Amino acid sequence: MIISNYIITIAAFGIGLLLSAVHFGGLWLTVRILPRCERPRLFFWSSYLGRYGITLWGFAQVMSYGPLPFVSAFLGFYLLRTYALANHCGMGVLEFVKVKRSEWK
Repeated sequence: MIISNYIITIAAFGIGLLLSAVHFGGLWLTVRILPRCERPRLFFWSSYLGRYGITLWGFAQVMSYGPLPFVSAFLGFYLLRTYALANHCGMGVLEFVKVKRSEWK
């Protein structure tokens, strides 16, 4: 049973990566298509509801296996989001996650 828990947790991480790719890939497509769209409000809201519906449904399915797979899926979702955001904003991952501290006077 312990091996199957590890497999479920690793699979949940992969599901989190997949959900992140679908969610943020859909957002990227929406932003690219929206200026040329004939009915932008309908397109925006249908894309929004579709992306969030798929994401929440996926996380709900993972949550049925317990808290550890959910945390693993969330970690996969967050890590792919951070990696993609850092690479598509023109900076590396290390520069993206650095915390800039303000100097005390």
